[in-house]
Amino acid sequence: MGKIIVEDLKPGMVLEDDVRDFNGRFLLGRGLSIEEKHLRIFKIWGVSEVDIHGDGAPTEQESDNFSREERQRAESLVLDRFIHYDPQDTYSRRLLEIFTLWACRYPDNSVSVSQWQETLESHVPPQEQHRAEPVDPARIIRDETRMPSLPDIFFKIQKAIQDPRTSARHLAEIISKDQGLASRLLKLVNSSFYGFPSRIDTISRAVAIIGTRQLSMLAMGVSVLSTFKNISPEIINMQGFWKHSLACAIGAKTLAQYCSIPNTESIFICGLLHDIGRLLMLRYFPKEILWSMHLAATQRLDLMRAEKKYFRQDHAMLGAKVMENWKLPLKIEQCIRHHNSPGKSRFPIETSLVNMANVLASGCLMGFSGEYMVPAPDLESWNSLNIDPSLLPQAANLMQSQVDNLFQLLLITQK
Repeated sequence: MGKIIVEDLKPGMVLEDDVRDFNGRFLLGRGLSIEEKHLRIFKIWGVSEVDIHGDGAPTEQESDNFSREERQRAESLVLDRFIHYDPQDTYSRRLLEIFTLWACRYPDNSVSVSQWQETLESHVPPQEQHRAEPVDPARIIRDETRMPSLPDIFFKIQKAIQDPRTSARHLAEIISKDQGLASRLLKLVNSSFYGFPSRIDTISRAVAIIGTRQLSMLAMGVSVLSTFKNISPEIINMQGFWKHSLACAIGAKTLAQYCSIPNTESIFICGLLHDIGRLLMLRYFPKEILWSMHLAATQRLDLMRAEKKYFRQDHAMLGAKVMENWKLPLKIEQCIRHHNSPGKSRFPIETSLVNMANVLASGCLMGFSGEYMVPAPDLESWNSLNIDPSLLPQAANLMQSQVDNLFQLLLITQK
């Protein structure tokens, strides 16, 4: 008897317990034999692992059949990046297991990051730069001619949200007028990420099912994605950047469901935009941010700490200023500002979830945002969430299985 991740299930295995999705929806009963169609159903409804009957069921670590040498090599690579590992902490030990397993499963991820590190060697700051005054990235926000502008639909949605008289029908009409946005939202709500049993053909139906405020949050987040373009691939692979952001968004939403937190779409957007300040740095201060990344990678520092050598504000502070400038909800601004220090946030629970998802995405190398070291997990905040550490592999599995699909839906179509 034991838990098996969905990717390792085989037809004919017998369930030890009922299978339900995150919302408690019943999918298949205990004692039944799994068929091929059930595997598809589990993935559609976001089930990451199930209990299988029988003494010989493989455990999570045994299921991949990696040799001891492979695991030791992978763990060594992980520990080189996981500078905040605490062997005395349950969450830390669980994270090390997950990161090691991912390093075994997806060795190409580590190779791509190593190649990126090599490119950093051509961006070593000149000696005189070490003595220069840090730049003020917030000046971009104060400069209306350079500050990235959001599409008109963003402000129309924002105005509608703030008006208590706005109806679901009116919001649907606003979104439907932007065909590109409406199309991406419909693809999103019809994806396996939501797994609704019947197809949703109109925005008005999407509003009715998901909710006015929840869909408006998604619409605003998707609108922001189109704002930052034209960042040179020589600086960073933007596909990797957005995949990291999406993985964090998926993880934050998934973990929020474990905590039974309502309106998980707002937490999804917090995860999606948590590194938006770094985008501003990449766009307008490419030399300084690359110098920061080089310093962090070579000195084994958190990137936020390295950023403070070349910038007056780190990317979290800058991202919060962007949210304030765009007049986004305070929850999003606070989650971005404190995603590496949840205890300082006015929304500590939501911010802790973003912190946890960011650590998972970084440690498993789901995409890459330029941060080589795994960010520090705020273990004190995590413990206050009362999330069972055994749920972290489930969240990581769902992040891995959904990130490429959502990337295709939300970002590829914008080219």
